[in-house]
Amino acid sequence: MPLMPCRRTAMAAQHRLTTSPMTHSRKDEVLKGARLYYQPQVTADGKTLVGVESLLRCIDAGGRISGPKSIFDRIGDDAEADIVDWWVIQQACTDGLRWPNLTVAINVSARQFQSPGFAAQLLSTMTAIGNKPAQIELELLEGGIIENFERAIETMDILRQSGIRIALDDFGTGYSSLAYLQRLPIDKLKLDKSLIDGTGELKAAAIVQAVTALSRALGIKVVAEGVETQAQQQFLRVAGCHLLQGYLFSPAVSADEIDSFIRKGWPANR
Repeated sequence: MPLMPCRRTAMAAQHRLTTSPMTHSRKDEVLKGARLYYQPQVTADGKTLVGVESLLRCIDAGGRISGPKSIFDRIGDDAEADIVDWWVIQQACTDGLRWPNLTVAINVSARQFQSPGFAAQLLSTMTAIGNKPAQIELELLEGGIIENFERAIETMDILRQSGIRIALDDFGTGYSSLAYLQRLPIDKLKLDKSLIDGTGELKAAAIVQAVTALSRALGIKVVAEGVETQAQQQFLRVAGCHLLQGYLFSPAVSADEIDSFIRKGWPANR
């Protein structure tokens, strides 16, 4: 029986990765020290842990933790970037099996998301690992969507029809056009920390309230990231944000620590 087009695309994309001329030693070098940490996402009252955002970290031989720049500085071309990008997805999906009741958010670069066959390869990867699509959420930057708007919409539609959720990340740092929100097939909108930091000022607070009200009217859940104070939490809760994320609740932690949060019960662990 001939393969369906989407499956052929996924297999071709996977073939490009697995048959890359890059040596295993080079792949190991690119991924040296790579770890995923997870920052909790909680309900606006802070009482219920509902999801995590996966964040790439690098741990050196001395146990020091640094951001993803340490890894991406080693990358010499798109083939090596693909190795890192797909490792992140595979690891996040694998860790997600430990937390069936939590949403696992994965940051996807514009280059990866706009690449041919991305949706098919992602679905194939998740099937192989055993994830339920509804558990996985992709976080996309505004710029990556607008770069090729129509292709992005098509890919987002395919993924959402499969059950995967889509979040527009860092809203407030890029184009931030309220007009195109109605065209985007997204499930969540993440307010950038820069907006949250300004909620003590009248104009910034008004923007957050307006964006939250519009998003709710469109059926889009609002997530505020970078929440650091109880005053911010109270404002965002009253404004109507659904979920909060930030150091007030927890920094990004290891998968084992997420296990501990679940085992001990949230927020009793804090």
